[in-house]
Amino acid sequence: MNEVDDLAVLVALLAECAGGGGRLALISGGLATGKTELLHAFGTHAVESGALVLTATGARTERSLRMGVVSQLFRSAGRAPELFDDAPQDADPGASPLADARVVRDVCGALLRLAENRPLVIEVDDLQFVDTVSLQVLLYLRRHMGAERLMLVLTEWERPGLARPLLRAELTRAPHARITVGPWSERGVAEFLARRFGTRAANGFAVGGYALTGGNPLLVNALVEDQRGRGGESDVDWMAPVVGGAFRQAVLDCLYRWDPEFLTVATSLAILGDCGTAEVLAELSGMSPPGVSRVVDVLEAAGLVSAGRLRHAEITATILGNLQSEQAVRLHVRAAAILYKRGADARDIAKHIVAAGTVPGPWAARMLQHAANQLAVEDPALAVTCLELAMHGCEGEHEQITLRSTIVRIAWRANPSMAAPHLTPLHDKLYAGELSWPDAVPVIRYRLWQGDLVSAASQLQAVYDSQGPADARTTAELRLAWEWVFGSLRDRTAEQVRTVLMATGPVGAPMSPWWRTATLNKRVTRGAGAEVASSAEHILQGCLGDVLPEVGATALLALDDINRRDRARHWCDRLTDEATRRRTTTWRAVLGCVRAELSWRRGDLLAAHTQASTALGLLPAQCWGVLIGLPLSTLILSSTAMGKAGLAAEWLDRAVPEAMFGTAFGARYLHARGNHHLAAGRTLAAVDDLERCGAWVRGRNFDVPPMMPWGSDLAQAYLKLGMRKQAKELAQEQLDRLGSSGSSRLRAASLRLLASCADLTERTALLREAIRLLERSGDRLEMVRALADLSQVHCELGELGHARLVMRNAEQLAHACHARILPAQQGRAPAADRSVREPEPHTAGATLLSKAERKVAELAAHGHSNREIGRKLYITVSTVEQHLTRVYRKLNVSGRTDLSAELLPSRAVH
Repeated sequence: MNEVDDLAVLVALLAECAGGGGRLALISGGLATGKTELLHAFGTHAVESGALVLTATGARTERSLRMGVVSQLFRSAGRAPELFDDAPQDADPGASPLADARVVRDVCGALLRLAENRPLVIEVDDLQFVDTVSLQVLLYLRRHMGAERLMLVLTEWERPGLARPLLRAELTRAPHARITVGPWSERGVAEFLARRFGTRAANGFAVGGYALTGGNPLLVNALVEDQRGRGGESDVDWMAPVVGGAFRQAVLDCLYRWDPEFLTVATSLAILGDCGTAEVLAELSGMSPPGVSRVVDVLEAAGLVSAGRLRHAEITATILGNLQSEQAVRLHVRAAAILYKRGADARDIAKHIVAAGTVPGPWAARMLQHAANQLAVEDPALAVTCLELAMHGCEGEHEQITLRSTIVRIAWRANPSMAAPHLTPLHDKLYAGELSWPDAVPVIRYRLWQGDLVSAASQLQAVYDSQGPADARTTAELRLAWEWVFGSLRDRTAEQVRTVLMATGPVGAPMSPWWRTATLNKRVTRGAGAEVASSAEHILQGCLGDVLPEVGATALLALDDINRRDRARHWCDRLTDEATRRRTTTWRAVLGCVRAELSWRRGDLLAAHTQASTALGLLPAQCWGVLIGLPLSTLILSSTAMGKAGLAAEWLDRAVPEAMFGTAFGARYLHARGNHHLAAGRTLAAVDDLERCGAWVRGRNFDVPPMMPWGSDLAQAYLKLGMRKQAKELAQEQLDRLGSSGSSRLRAASLRLLASCADLTERTALLREAIRLLERSGDRLEMVRALADLSQVHCELGELGHARLVMRNAEQLAHACHARILPAQQGRAPAADRSVREPEPHTAGATLLSKAERKVAELAAHGHSNREIGRKLYITVSTVEQHLTRVYRKLNVSGRTDLSAELLPSRAVH
């Protein structure tokens, strides 16, 4: 029954009373379920219909005050002053310790006389708190109202399983109308909102509002008040209920208004959460299990509890937020002790110890460690917190070292910055020979991620000297992690590292799967596809346990490098879902970078940019270390290819560590920046960055071209400078390195560049072969370039129909992959640099210079310093000096003072 129907019952009962005949209505229900609101609504109607209405409310604090409720009825007689004239003096509650029959009779007589001229309505709210003497008066009225025009309307709250006291039971027996109110249903909430605020509020707010309130009218109204407080009824966003002060206060009012045991049990429920069984609740609250069950039933009837648990996290937060800190600590410690005594799950016990922030004993430290072992996979951040707290209760330095090592290993999965405070103590222990290989690996990895080659190598040697060779798996993972950052170096430091990483003993034999894993990058370069696939799958099947993220990333990219694109995508999606479920943020960040790289290789520019941006935001900048070059390079490349030069420049403005430029990620960053310079017309700057990238790759034996196709972009830059011979040699060199089994997309790019350097009659065949390879690889962006070049060839051959058809395909594909500007044609004359106009040679000596050298020489002749020339041309001072050295040698001059005589440019240089 809803509020409207309940009010109609009372109105009908009043009409019967007015015709002559006493009536009793009993309204019952749980906590804050609308009994009082219904009582007030009926009282208003009764006054409007001409009845005299007297009101009183029982209160827990006034149960010992004799005739307290009767006194309220007398005081409400402001509407009937004559009541005071007829009231006996003995009605004073303090006149006698006990009310005798005469006092009760005289008070009731005075009240009944008020019903002689008009109906009298006596409303008493919260009958359960009414004092005994007032109950006697009400019972007397109940028995003697007979044909009187008197209507008693009483409310009481229901408590399942508890019998009423005798007087109250007698008074409420066989009422003329019994109305039971309870929480509204979801439909009832919607109907209430529709009546008050219209269907918009009802449709949008009902589901979320019901989930928060359980249909409790008090809470629903409080939630509505919070919503309306956001800006007025007509402008409120009813689609998403917002919890505010009114709702929180209403929750506390529900619990504080009645017996203290309600707040005690609700607080225990909030503390225990899912561990709140009846027995544990009873022990924590200090009540009997049956008593707890009865209170829980009442709270459930009120909508605050559902299935034995607090209905909503906001209700839990409100109750916990109301606790004093000392009280909260005491309850959590007690809850942990109770659960420990009952043999509960270590994770449940640990959560209470963590919430308390203290270790009450050795048993608690053990529980924290057991919980951390279980939480390491499902919630690494909580596992770290458990171990950090356990350190306060551990005994002995050796145990502290073990805990710190475990913290660093687990923290790396969630957030590397969480490991930082523990690395310095472990660093000292490492050099003291007190760390095993498993404990030392996270310390070494930290140095790798910071790009600190010397320290990482020194640490590696120190562990080797104290612990001997590592097992095959540790060796393989360290080797791949090392190459992921530094490549295969060719100096003394690398020789030291190789000596350690190759000393794995019998388990490192060539037939071992981990030995094959350790040489994964080498096998990719050799084009050993079947062996690479086997090793990569072996790695990926063990990921998200203790496998390092950089090792998993290497395996994913290796699958793509050997044209196993479907397997790479399958594993990437699967691992990303698992990393999200397990909340391993570092894994998610690295996998996001790999997904972005795979999308870039397919020419899916928008996806690549979105995925790289998301990955970058998962970790703070300081956590990335030198690896920040990985997402940034993809962001720069994708922004540039989409024609968003301004956005690419913003990514280039991001601060990066200087150490990054000594790593593979610095080389990737240089490649991306060079690509951006090339697209912006800053050809010399592009050449500088791309040559530095190539020098790093060649010097570190890291030439896995799909990772950094620097050769293709450098060849394109050479073509823009008119250096056709150098471009052809570079494209052919890259093609030779790839071999017949290398990346089809990189082979296609090399063939396209060779076509740009070849005679017109040879270009068509080279471009068609490139397009065939691109159809296999799925790189849409490179396909756009190849099609555009083929269109140009058809145009130069006079085949205009074919040229238009091919160009239309290129434009459609460019639109599909969000490439906003078609690439410039390699065969056309190079466009002028945006920052410097092309100087024209004036002397015979000037014709000996390349275009890059001539630009530098012109600026020098005009008196610009090397630093100024570098800024204007976006190249380093070292590159300026190298150009000038060649210029002096070719022109046979001794310095820049002689350049003006040799070079008289016909155009101004800006």
